[in-house]
Amino acid sequence: MADNVTETAVSPEASSGSGNYQMDRRWGTIAMFISATGMGLVPLFSRMATRTEFLDGKMGLNAGDSVGALMATGRMSMGILLFVILMFATHKTGVFKKLKLTPAIALGGVMIGLSLACYVTSTLLTSVANAVLFIYTGPVFCVLMARIFRKEPMSGLQWICLLVVFFGMLFAEGLVGFSDGGFMVDFSLETSTPEFPQKGLGDIFGLLSGVFYGSSMFFNGYRKDADTTARGVWNFIFAALAAGSLTFVLNTLGTSGIVPPNWALDLHLTNANWIGAVLLWIICGPIALGFLLVAGRNLPAADYSTIAYWEVPVALFIGLVIFSEPFTINSAIGTILIIGAGAIPAIKGMRAAHKEAKLNAAANE
Repeated sequence: MADNVTETAVSPEASSGSGNYQMDRRWGTIAMFISATGMGLVPLFSRMATRTEFLDGKMGLNAGDSVGALMATGRMSMGILLFVILMFATHKTGVFKKLKLTPAIALGGVMIGLSLACYVTSTLLTSVANAVLFIYTGPVFCVLMARIFRKEPMSGLQWICLLVVFFGMLFAEGLVGFSDGGFMVDFSLETSTPEFPQKGLGDIFGLLSGVFYGSSMFFNGYRKDADTTARGVWNFIFAALAAGSLTFVLNTLGTSGIVPPNWALDLHLTNANWIGAVLLWIICGPIALGFLLVAGRNLPAADYSTIAYWEVPVALFIGLVIFSEPFTINSAIGTILIIGAGAIPAIKGMRAAHKEAKLNAAANE
């Protein structure tokens, strides 16, 4: 999941303060692949940081189930550190002080914090495939919110993509698909498996991560005038507060008996767990986010949004190869439908941008 703090970074003028800046698309593409790979490693490090036995989910966690939100809080806090360092390194403290904090900026951070907290929780309670596919329904929710609240028109292609994502979720969850007897429809949800006894709840957290991800994209569509670094500091402050607040709420509910006690934090992490946590916070934090900034500075929005989908095969590879999670034909169909419906509009925008750039270059010759 590419955090949306680079919304304004795709404009060369906004990034450099000068209209003479030339984007390096090759370097931008490399940086985006590195960033997306780092984001795709979240399920690997989140399980390394919390599981009693790294490769065996049936052994449980060395903490309560609210630990996923805690891990997200750590990663968001590292994001604050990165952007504060960038702010001082680029001498933008004055810009940060002058930036008016608006509800859109604050809510953009809150939503991305809640999204990652739900996503990490989902990776612990359900399969990697389900977790990553649900969060990538986010762009569709963003389009819906823009249609409802900003009255932005939806093209026929966007309506089709919305429908395709819906069917993709049905395939991914096994509610429809192919079996030995042919095509089947089965709405008896599998909410528990030996390895994931809370699979149904994990899927709900996964879907919530997609809703919050789309909401973050929606709110970050406002205030495009804001400097990327200054806005990033505020985004991650509110993201850390949101993820930390969710951790507190889940832990409180667990300790009070309102929900099952397994939601109480109950930390007893091993040294190996803490190593996984540090790797999650650093590799999926400053490293992935730093390269995301480089990509945002050197690629148009449609380009880096499309490459961001590289995170999905990285995560699916981890689930399949490292954790030996089954990947059925229905899972594959669901993956293709969800990712295709999300990527097609971005690819269309990318091609249009490339065509326009060529026309402008020809006109300037």
